[in-house]
Formats: sequence, structure tokens, C-alpha cells
Amino acid sequence: MRQSRQPEVVRVALTEWIGKGLTRHFLIVVAAAFLCFVGDSYRSVQAEAKSIVVDMSVYGQVEYGDFFGRAEAMASDEISHQFSQNPTLSEIQVVVVGDRDGEIVPILRITVSRTQWQETPRVSFWTDYYSASYALLQRYERQPTEIVARTPVRATIGTQRPNSQIDQALDEGRLAGTVAQEYLDELD
Repeated sequence: MRQSRQPEVVRVALTEWIGKGLTRHFLIVVAAAFLCFVGDSYRSVQAEAKSIVVDMSVYGQVEYGDFFGRAEAMASDEISHQFSQNPTLSEIQVVVVGDRDGEIVPILRITVSRTQWQETPRVSFWTDYYSASYALLQRYERQPTEIVARTPVRATIGTQRPNSQIDQALDEGRLAGTVAQEYLDELD
């Protein structure tokens, strides 16, 4: 009798243990799903950094101060615009490049955080300047090359075509008809 009871006790204990284990696993899965759901809705704001390239066209001769002043103004406008449009933006890097007839040269680079910009919104505080860019973009003005067409060599020898010259010689009697025909056949 003892032997028959022992497997039953083991079976009951095993069933209770499996039931508790499944319940425990189920609760863990439910808790993890709940935390993922709640965690997504209360996610902290993540800081964002951004890099932007601003193209500045350069035409004609420009004064040194105007050149860098215009680049600074473009960079300042872009930084203010980006910080006002994107509240999660924590830092920005702006590179202003000069473009003259397809030649691209970096003029300045600014890297500034939102906090720094709010404290001191002046580009010159946060800027690295490429001073050689002014000289590179102020090289000589390209003058359009004037192309003059040369007159063909034949036209300088005589203004008439060879066929008309043979016809004229035939008409004046300086050339016989058969000889004129031979010349004309060779020209064709």
C-alpha cells in the first residue's frame, strides 16, 4: 500500500510545482510587457545632435569683412532656426562653404550646444575660421574667352569656288572644253 501512495504524492507535488512555475513565468511575462508599454510612453527625452552644411554663393570681388560677416549671419540664422524648430536638438554643427563657379571651399565651422547658444548667441564665440578660404575664392575673375573664327585657307587664295574658276576660264577661252571637263570630273 505504501508503494501505491508514493507515486500519487509525487504526482501531486509535481503538478503543484509545475502549476506554480507556470504561474510564476506568466506573471514575469505580463510584468515585462507592462514595463515595456509604460516605459515607451514615459521615455525620457533623448538629446540629439545635428550637422548642417550651408552653401554661400560668391559672385565677384567681396571685401574680407563682408565675406566672413555674411557667412556668420547665415550660420547664426540657421542655428537659431534649427534650435527653435527642434526642441530635442541639444547640439548643432554648422559648416558654411563658399561656392564660386562650382569651386567649393569651407569658410567657417561652428559647433555649439543649445545651452551655450542661449547664454551667448554670438557666432564668433563658437567658430573656427578657415582664413585661406577668402583668398581661394577671391582669385582672378575669369574673363570669357573671345573666339574668333579663322577664314578657311581656300577662301584666302581666291574668293570663287574652283568650279566657278574653271567655268570662267572656259568662257574666256583660256581652257578647252575637254580639259575643263577633266578638271571638273577630278573635283567631283
